[in-house]
Amino acid sequence: MIAFGYSGFAMVRLLAPSTLLLLAACAGADTSGPGPTDDTVGDSPVDSVHDTASFDPTADCAALGFPSVPFQDVAASAKLYDPAADITLPTTDGDWNLRENWSGCDVYLFIPEEPAQNQGAPDPTWSTKKDNKALIDTMPLNTHVFFLSSQHNEEDRLAALDALKSSIDAQLDEYDDETRAWKERHVHYVTDRDGKADSWLGDSLSSPGWGVGIDREQRVRYIGSMADPERYDASYGWFDPNISLVANDARYYNYEAARQATLDAEGATVVQAFTGEVISDGGWAGVTTSVDVVLPDAATMKSFDTLELDLTMLCEGDGEYTECPTWDYINSAYLCDADDDTVCTTELGRWITTYHREGRWVHDVSPLLALLKDGGTRRIAFYSQQPYQVTLSLRLSDQGLADRPDEVRVLYTGGGVSSAYNDREAQEIDVPADVTRVGLGVVMSGHGNPGCFEFCGTEHNFTVNGNDNLFTYEITNETYGCMDQIEDGTVPNQYGTWWYGRDGWCPGKQVNMDVVDVTDQVLFGQPNAFDYELTNLGGSLDSGGNIDLVTWLVFYRAK
Repeated sequence: MIAFGYSGFAMVRLLAPSTLLLLAACAGADTSGPGPTDDTVGDSPVDSVHDTASFDPTADCAALGFPSVPFQDVAASAKLYDPAADITLPTTDGDWNLRENWSGCDVYLFIPEEPAQNQGAPDPTWSTKKDNKALIDTMPLNTHVFFLSSQHNEEDRLAALDALKSSIDAQLDEYDDETRAWKERHVHYVTDRDGKADSWLGDSLSSPGWGVGIDREQRVRYIGSMADPERYDASYGWFDPNISLVANDARYYNYEAARQATLDAEGATVVQAFTGEVISDGGWAGVTTSVDVVLPDAATMKSFDTLELDLTMLCEGDGEYTECPTWDYINSAYLCDADDDTVCTTELGRWITTYHREGRWVHDVSPLLALLKDGGTRRIAFYSQQPYQVTLSLRLSDQGLADRPDEVRVLYTGGGVSSAYNDREAQEIDVPADVTRVGLGVVMSGHGNPGCFEFCGTEHNFTVNGNDNLFTYEITNETYGCMDQIEDGTVPNQYGTWWYGRDGWCPGKQVNMDVVDVTDQVLFGQPNAFDYELTNLGGSLDSGGNIDLVTWLVFYRAK
């Protein structure tokens, strides 16, 4: 299936201070091509060359502007997310030991010659020189990559490594001396067969065999799909692999580390909702589960100006591919009514599930603080179409804003698309005189009809007293629309058509709440006129589909 891409951000998006800090930490990646270009990870240049015999690996962290975390001595385990134990690998440059080379900010990718996800592909994973070149070009500077041959015969194994090294050396020759020295130190050729690698690593490369990563928290990770959206192969029945897409996993590890640093600095009050419960009816029909949460009292709630939702969705079993659910479905968290907690229809957050991978998402829904301002016990429901282990918490914090969301009301909702979609009445709403600021918050994702509205851009015009406020979800990239959004939360290298941008959403990503300030457009203490119109940027409104839309009018008041 050929689809189109999407840039991923509504043009009017207003970012919270915590989000701005996170994006600043992740800045520097050029994601316009089939993989990320990140030669300035942390916005710091490659500014020194180290002698490998006397090199202190933590010096790399200083050069890149990253913090260094100490190595943990732990028991060997190949389980996903367990701490990675020490390993020693024989390479063409001698033995390489993880503890001795631990910088505290690097990530590590172990790529077998024949990873399980590429079985059946027409060409070996390492066979395409331009892919090897692209991997070296695009992997973040804090990435160590290890190549492990699957050949049983030592002579064949060394020959395969030598051919790969020649290909990569030719690429390294194109760099200046400092960059070449840096990258060369980060590329390793392991002489043991992949399944015979030391300790837990060999176990994981044997089964499940996807390839292995170690992230900046020293956790064991699995490398995801290498399928390239521009290489559909009818004889293969899928997209041929491109090894350079492995750089997306390293890119995501850096995003996760930056996100965690931001969360650690927030000083948030964390209210736990779900704690790993499996939300499933035993099948695939979808199920809603609810839980009571205890919020701080009203006086404490008044001190907060920021609300984030922190969701982790894990799969039943020990793996990702073959264990995780197959399809990209909408999952939502709902706030139940305070007066009748059996009525749970107010959407707090929306996410689109991955193709066969696990994920964690943190996103800002601060306008909805107004719904929680009374504190106390409230019920939250979570809907999942497929079975997941769900952990969900609410992060309440004071980010130093002068005011807080104090009152919200639903302005417009979406629905099925037809020529009659825009046949709706304008609304008249009073804005209280004591309001300090007025915001318009939009949560939108277009679905159905693969031609449109899933893969067509849409424009949503909300008028306030005749003033236009355009929320444009425009298709700007034909292929890599969602791959361009890894630094905004998209889980990379999923086992499906995750790369293509959609109308306001991506598989394996939260659906953001986009907010615009309309304070200057309203009349305080008197009625205001609001209206809404949808434009399908890819065609007409007669093509079917559904606009999943909630629009909030937000009144802010001083703390």
